Amino acid sequence: MKTWNSHRRRLERGMVAGVLSAVVLTASMSIQVLAADSNTVFTSGEPQGAAIAVTANAGAAQNVSKSFLTYTDTAKQEKAEAEKQAEEARKAEEARKAEEARKAEEERQRKLAQGADTSLLAALIYCEAGNQPYQGQVAVGAVVMNRLHAGYASTLRGVIYQSGQFGPAMTGKLDRVLASGNIPSSCRQAAVDALSGVSPVGNALHFGDGINTGIKIGAHWFH
Repeated sequence: MKTWNSHRRRLERGMVAGVLSAVVLTASMSIQVLAADSNTVFTSGEPQGAAIAVTANAGAAQNVSKSFLTYTDTAKQEKAEAEKQAEEARKAEEARKAEEARKAEEERQRKLAQGADTSLLAALIYCEAGNQPYQGQVAVGAVVMNRLHAGYASTLRGVIYQSGQFGPAMTGKLDRVLASGNIPSSCRQAAVDALSGVSPVGNALHFGDGINTGIKIGAHWFH
């Protein structure tokens, strides 16, 4: 009996030792699987599909990250291009408005000068031919314009106030008429016609009475 009991105890110790060896061997054979994100660890005891799924999800995450960065860069480029186009449009609009303002100012100055020239020529016509027929009044204005085109002076005012040419300009009568503003409407219209190029006397540069040469209109001869 003693021999059997001893044998049984030896057998039981051997079985326990075998079980422990198996446990130690299993533990030593445990394999760790590191996911692509370097944070999650899987042992060999876990389903392999889980490790593969995590690796695949990590790859997809990287692709999403790259796509997001690409989208961000594209959005920045589009924004920069839109801002550039908006700035160019703003500058173009400012340039257009500046050009319109310049042209408007030029037109205003032109009208002012034209108005001043019209009044000056009308006053001279009144002084020289206020008592003459309308065609004679236009003819006086035409002589002044012919002199301007011929280069007597560079401006209408220069032609009229040129020394020794028109008596009313030399005596001061012309200035008094201008200051009073008392100019008949027929003389104003005659000035407008002459300024627009109407000339009943061709290229005549002189006029006066008692000359008896050239074109006679009313009391004046134009030549």
